[in-house]
Amino acid sequence: MKTSCRSLELLHQAMIKNDTLVCCGLDPDVSKIPAELREGVPAVAGIRNFLRIVIDLTAPYVCAYKAQKAFFDIYPDGHNLLKETIQYVHEHHPYLPVFVDAKIGDVENSMEAYLRNIFGELGADGVVVNPYLGDDVLRPFERLPDKTAIVTVKTSNPDGAIVQDVILQDRRPLWRYMLDLVVNRWNASGNIVPVIASTADIDLREVRAAIPDNMPILFAGYGSQGGQAAHLRDLVDS
Repeated sequence: MKTSCRSLELLHQAMIKNDTLVCCGLDPDVSKIPAELREGVPAVAGIRNFLRIVIDLTAPYVCAYKAQKAFFDIYPDGHNLLKETIQYVHEHHPYLPVFVDAKIGDVENSMEAYLRNIFGELGADGVVVNPYLGDDVLRPFERLPDKTAIVTVKTSNPDGAIVQDVILQDRRPLWRYMLDLVVNRWNASGNIVPVIASTADIDLREVRAAIPDNMPILFAGYGSQGGQAAHLRDLVDS
């Protein structure tokens, strides 16, 4: 999976170093944080402590982190907390990339503003994007060859099928058309990653065959959403 994109090369090296394909989600739902970490401290402080414990415990076993921005945004100081969390990974585990799950997708000038925040201010290595607005969403990444766009192609939420499984005139489902755009139109800088659901009833071998060997895949929904490790075999190249 050699690549010229710095953030994806970081991912590649982390896969080798830790011998893993696992991306750890950082979704700080305060209701699921142990009480002893929350008692007697402000909510943000408790979350900060929890995240750092999670990061330090998982760092030897993962190849990346994916921070769900929504869980940070609900707090007045959430922006700084997310920035501090990304910095913590970069300072203490510098071989691990951090991707922000924001599912952004807008016209090009708005995308530029989003990306200035996520890459310039927060310091993330990549971001999850929604491609529904087309080229405007992905064009800025041609000018950001070291940053990664993770594109929601076939997502793990069951309700996504109402849009993603719509059959087009050429008999392909919409998600398959989106995958072709990811591979053949938007990946000029070699920094695009598709999201493919581990829970979807699709031919993963056909998906793997359509994707270049040097393009990673975010295999979403593993674990609590029902994705199985056995499904991964059809996506892993030799």
